[in-house]
Amino acid sequence: MRAYSLPHRMGSGRSRAWLAAALLVLPAGVALAQDAGQTGPGAADAVMQGFPPPPDQQVTRGNGLRPPYMRWAFRHTRELSPTAGIRHAKEPLALPVRQVAALDDTTFAVGGSTVTLADYLRATHTDGFIVLQDGKVVYERYFNGFGPEQPHIWASMTKSVTGLLAAMLVEEGKLDPQARLARYVPELAGNPFGEATVQQNLDMEVAVGYPEALPPDLGLFGAVGIVPRKSDAPDNIYDFLKVVHATGGPGDAGVWYYQNGSPEAVAWALRRITGKSWAQLVTERLWSRFAEDDAYAQVDRLGTEMASGGLNTTLHDAARFAEAVRRAVAGDASGGMSPAVVRIALQPASNQARFARGNLTPGREGYGYRNYWFQRNDGDGSIEASGRFGQKIYINPRLGLTVVKFSASPDNAARPTSAAGIHKRDDPSRVLETPAAMAAAALAIHRVASR
Repeated sequence: MRAYSLPHRMGSGRSRAWLAAALLVLPAGVALAQDAGQTGPGAADAVMQGFPPPPDQQVTRGNGLRPPYMRWAFRHTRELSPTAGIRHAKEPLALPVRQVAALDDTTFAVGGSTVTLADYLRATHTDGFIVLQDGKVVYERYFNGFGPEQPHIWASMTKSVTGLLAAMLVEEGKLDPQARLARYVPELAGNPFGEATVQQNLDMEVAVGYPEALPPDLGLFGAVGIVPRKSDAPDNIYDFLKVVHATGGPGDAGVWYYQNGSPEAVAWALRRITGKSWAQLVTERLWSRFAEDDAYAQVDRLGTEMASGGLNTTLHDAARFAEAVRRAVAGDASGGMSPAVVRIALQPASNQARFARGNLTPGREGYGYRNYWFQRNDGDGSIEASGRFGQKIYINPRLGLTVVKFSASPDNAARPTSAAGIHKRDDPSRVLETPAAMAAAALAIHRVASR
């Protein structure tokens, strides 16, 4: 089997998808070498190897989100799913390297314990990890056969890209954030997404509920056609958005409920306003300005991209994206991102109380949320993008830090179908998976790299 294909050759492909299929069956300096502790013989190394692979080592619709199959699936989405291509830049943003010694042994405290950076990365099922300080790569690691030229799923970090695209149209006067979203998508009139404002959709403040049989993750993936679905269930993203119901008054200001429908509804509006697909917008307005390699996004049978979770890129280009945002926060457009757009997307949120009621993730105390970005409110202006199974972006503007983490961390937690179904979970065994641990690791690297 192929280990991976060069991203410059990422075209569109169509076949069955893995993403969320298994949910139906679940309740120093820069180092480019692989981590010796995770590349030896083992279950993950045998997955999809051979011509054909043995039946028990094949990635299927029923096992793609379970170890040991996850790592292969997260790196080979294009080979298993319909996709739309996203083109790279002619002159990518440079990622110069600054050598810093002995970072693997850097320690930091989290959850009352002290861990080394190397142990943190192994324990959290990391595939790739990169840290930039003031635009220079000071730390980079790859695990279990993953490499610099290989694409990886972003999961819900994709939402943050959609939030920036929306801010671009707001800045251009083409999208009114205070308008009902139904102004741009009349098909959603009377629907919770359509009756909420654009900004409420961007901030996850829509009082919406999903049918118990179609939760916001499984329902979407079934609509895209990448998991088995009942004959009467929606078979595309647009129809998926129409099965929801209101759970409060129009524009209920007391709700913060994280789900996939709002970014898909916003993406529908972006397509209508511009007459272009989501992938075209990402190409023209983002990737063609800074990326070295092509990216791609998963699509449904109508060619509609999953704007809430379907982006796949290399680790370097994810770092370029995050670095472009960091520079724009500082008023610097050299990364290809408009500072005016980023100011719109990342202006201070005022929904900390609502977020606290609706947030399920430990380690996000005091956060706010806007345009599909998490705001840490740590005094440094730090922001985060986050995706299931351990995908993370951390940006600390004051310290000049940009960090990206790709992972294959098991997560079978059921997603609530409405804000009323939110139940806080705090699993001490997963403390290293929290945003607080990611920030602690980043700050420890900064301390050593700044000496």
